[in-house]
Amino acid sequence: MTAISMQPLRRLVMGRNTRILAVYILIGILLLIGALSSERFLSERNLFNVLRQASFLGVVTLGQMLVILTAGIDLSVGSVVKLTVLVSAVLMNGSSENTIPVMFIVMGLGLLIGFVHAFFINQLDINPFIVTLASYVILRGIALSISTSPIGKSSREVLLFYDQRLGPLSVIFVLFILLVAFLYWMLRYTTFGRYIYALGGNQEVARLSGIPIKRVRYGVFMLCSLLASLCGLLWLSRMGVGDPVIGNSLELSTITAVIIGGTSLFGGRGGVIGTIGGVLLLTILANLLVTLNVPQYYQGLIEGAVIVAAVALYKQDRA
Repeated sequence: MTAISMQPLRRLVMGRNTRILAVYILIGILLLIGALSSERFLSERNLFNVLRQASFLGVVTLGQMLVILTAGIDLSVGSVVKLTVLVSAVLMNGSSENTIPVMFIVMGLGLLIGFVHAFFINQLDINPFIVTLASYVILRGIALSISTSPIGKSSREVLLFYDQRLGPLSVIFVLFILLVAFLYWMLRYTTFGRYIYALGGNQEVARLSGIPIKRVRYGVFMLCSLLASLCGLLWLSRMGVGDPVIGNSLELSTITAVIIGGTSLFGGRGGVIGTIGGVLLLTILANLLVTLNVPQYYQGLIEGAVIVAAVALYKQDRA
């Protein structure tokens, strides 16, 4: 009886490992293609930029992963990033004295947005898709009402942060790795992490087990929006100004990276390692296409085909 009952668990673990392995195999294939096609692709400078750009997408994708693990979704992350870039640039306005206060303001804004999302989902029982879709439209409208062209200016400290290194690695990438390690620990070894998986696995069972599902939902949505606001600050360090183009289609990229990384859209399955694989796959693919001078009108087609192929390798269902 014990051997029989263990079979579903073994299939689940093996299936998850296979999905993650498939992602990293595809990454290896892309690296090989890049190495054979261009001398510049595996240069230190290009790999440095790839890891740094992966950090930008990765920060907000990790937040999306937390929400999806609870069987939710956040369609507003791109708008949160866009609003953060514009608000921080306008308030900072090139002043070093404003740097720290503005950082706290926009991070507080991110937490508030996540709190509002969870409030409507918890208290009014509205589907996360509807709540965050409405938020996507509202926040985007607010951002574009601030400006439809570049505005404001980052402080000198924020601008210099983009190019800071720790040995051969970007400081941004090092901080991203620390975030990855923290979330891995949180999901694997803390009660909150176990609650996240339980809520995504079966909400009714989680409720009957005494898990505070509303508090868990507040936690993941607030973390998601907080990480999106941090991503906005990273973009400000790169651009130096508040550019309203930043954040466009980011919600789709984060959801795609999470799915490619093997996290189920129905919740309860997935994790950090696979999600990072999804982020790296999308980032390396985009960089490879640019390095090979692939025309813009072909890039979307190729990226879409690779995404479909990756997801098809480990199709998930509710089982």
